[in-house]
Amino acid sequence: MSEPLLTYGLRLLGLLTRELPRGLQTSCGVGIGRVLTRLDSSRYAITRDNVRKAFPEAQPNVVDEIVRSAYGNLGITLIELLAMSHASKQDILARIAIPGIDVLERRAARGEPSVLMSGHYGNWELLALAGALMAKVPFTIVVHPQHNAKADKFLNAIRTRFGNIIVPMGQAARPLVTAMQKGGTVAFLADQYADPLVNRPVVFFGRETPTFEAPAALALRYKAPMFAAYAQRQSDGTYVAPFHEIPSADLDASAEGIAELTRRHVLDLEDIIRAEPGQWSWQHRRWRT
Repeated sequence: MSEPLLTYGLRLLGLLTRELPRGLQTSCGVGIGRVLTRLDSSRYAITRDNVRKAFPEAQPNVVDEIVRSAYGNLGITLIELLAMSHASKQDILARIAIPGIDVLERRAARGEPSVLMSGHYGNWELLALAGALMAKVPFTIVVHPQHNAKADKFLNAIRTRFGNIIVPMGQAARPLVTAMQKGGTVAFLADQYADPLVNRPVVFFGRETPTFEAPAALALRYKAPMFAAYAQRQSDGTYVAPFHEIPSADLDASAEGIAELTRRHVLDLEDIIRAEPGQWSWQHRRWRT
């Protein structure tokens, strides 16, 4: 699909769904997810293979349900992100509770840097927008740019509506260091495959896979706490994302300390995925060997 056509389609989809009640938005998202399962058969095969390998004991019907839910979650997240292009701050904050995030507001007020971790779980887009609003501090967020430049620009305009800063992966080193030096807040979705030449493997669902070490390196280098939160969808379409710290006080900025903190936040993510596997995006190639 051409770049202008895809961007136009996203804008149109947002216009058609943004005024819908929450329940209908969810239903539309599930429908979008079903369409996505048919648009890319190779991606669908990767998704099923990932789920089977992560849960080797699961019966075929359980695998099917996780895959369906994961695609439904992807569609819901897209619909809700598009709706956020015109949603007010009050509407966004009404959709999610982030208990414990007040600690971030206090750190930002004192000019102390923080590192935030999450994953492609539940509605991670809502988490970033609402979290920054609640903490009254912009997040500097590392993202993987979309191949479609126009669609990427359109989506980033939504993500930065209330002051968040988007930095593309591969160009993030200097902005992240600057943010930490200034006592800012940096945020990562560190659940994708990392370059094995510069990142060591970490065990994730029983298999080693290269994992980004930059979040742990920044946290330990600047003696900043690492926090994590995951926007878990509730039955009424709202979200809850308990804000909690990944323990790191016993670690230093050595290679071993960075590896251990990376292992800890990966295990934290795995625990939440195991609790609700259908809310994680199994579509990407997290394991490649």
